[in-house]
Amino acid sequence: MSDIAIDIPFPVIAMIYGAIYWPLTLCVGAVGLYVGVTRLRGVWRVVCVVIALLFIVDAGAGIYESLRQGLNT
Repeated sequence: MSDIAIDIPFPVIAMIYGAIYWPLTLCVGAVGLYVGVTRLRGVWRVVCVVIALLFIVDAGAGIYESLRQGLNT
């Protein structure tokens, strides 16, 4: 047996799965953005909005990739 392993960092794996499951990622980002803008105050508002925008950007990458693959087929 071979003992070869590929070490991929966790953020890269999260980005790949976020792009694959982009509808779920987009919904999480939209809900996070809503909660961050309307319900939170102070530093937590900024943290929540930044994280939500990262989710939305990741979903955008998934949408772009799915459209690109659809146009090439």
